[in-house]
Amino acid sequence: MLIASKYEEIYAPEISDFVYMTDNAYTREKMLKMESEILRGLNFNMTAPSSLSYLERFVKLSQSDDLVMNFARYITELTLMQVELYKWRPSLIAASAIYVARKVLKRAEPWSPLMI
Repeated sequence: MLIASKYEEIYAPEISDFVYMTDNAYTREKMLKMESEILRGLNFNMTAPSSLSYLERFVKLSQSDDLVMNFARYITELTLMQVELYKWRPSLIAASAIYVARKVLKRAEPWSPLMI
């Protein structure tokens, strides 16, 4: 729970909260030691980046508006349902979704002089 809350929550609970929840069955030091062992056992590989995480970053870089973002997100989510598209890198899928969204919505290319 400690690792998951640190990973998912904006404001993760304090370790003392987890000690309290276990009715002091574990000490702060034991929890920190176990957290360290679990993370080392996973080689700190908790998740792989998805095309949606790349999409958020690329939208900012391309200075796209919310409509482009939402359309690109829709395109990206459609690709997640197509198993044959899993061979492509998530970053390529995200970049392609933004490109298609900008083309369909007739936005300027991110590399065009209009964007500079």
